[in-house]
Amino acid sequence: MKKNISVFALLALLLSLAVAAQQQPTAYSLVHSTANPKHVDSIKAAIRGIDAHVFQPYQFRTIKYRLLTPLSVGRNKRYPLVLVLHGSGAVGTDNISQLGILAKMWAMQDIRKDYPAYVVAPQFPERSSNYVMDSIRGMLVSVPGPNTNTVLQLIDSLKQVLSVDTNRIYVIGFSMGASSVYNSIGLRPGLFAAGVAVSGIPDFNHLPVLASTPLWTIHGNADHENPFRTDSLLQQTLRGSRQRFWEADQLGHEIYSELYTTAILPAWLFSQQR
Repeated sequence: MKKNISVFALLALLLSLAVAAQQQPTAYSLVHSTANPKHVDSIKAAIRGIDAHVFQPYQFRTIKYRLLTPLSVGRNKRYPLVLVLHGSGAVGTDNISQLGILAKMWAMQDIRKDYPAYVVAPQFPERSSNYVMDSIRGMLVSVPGPNTNTVLQLIDSLKQVLSVDTNRIYVIGFSMGASSVYNSIGLRPGLFAAGVAVSGIPDFNHLPVLASTPLWTIHGNADHENPFRTDSLLQQTLRGSRQRFWEADQLGHEIYSELYTTAILPAWLFSQQR
């Protein structure tokens, strides 16, 4: 009798573990910043101090943008393209404000040498992603703004004139830009090999495409501007093997520092391809 009870107890334990695994997003991690604050501030200042003119200015239709190219472009060699989408604070037309941490970090000497890529940083003249209330889920969700498709057409045009590896086109963004990461992947299935969304508001209108695309989401659980719950629910909904979800403990509405104080971001992106 005791043996049977033990067997049933073991089965119950295994069942509970299986249920818990299904409820937890695949590749979920609760992360804590281990970087020294002074080191973080030093790196951040160095990145912000990079001259904007390292990125060449251009315009495509209604969109102004900046382009960083590899230090040298080898003959018959193709390079990844990284689309960097800015937050709402950089909306405008000066073609400089969009060059935040996630854009300028690619111009750091070691990153530019070890991870050569075309880095495209467009500036939206109005919001690239709008937030609407989802009455069913009881929270805000994102929908693409009017210029999102124009930026995607810009990428199409750059593919024709630059030595781009079309199997390694990536999209990353913070805040509104992270929301636009979801929107962009959803609008153009098959274009992006991977995406990184930091502290955004998710898009629930394109779940199959998001589920099939390698997607790394990072969101602080102390974020009150774009609530953590929104991304958490998206990851619970997707539960895909191609999803990587980092909950940054006690982090507010900001970029998790390890993303720009180490090479973890470009290293992960460059490991993904279509």
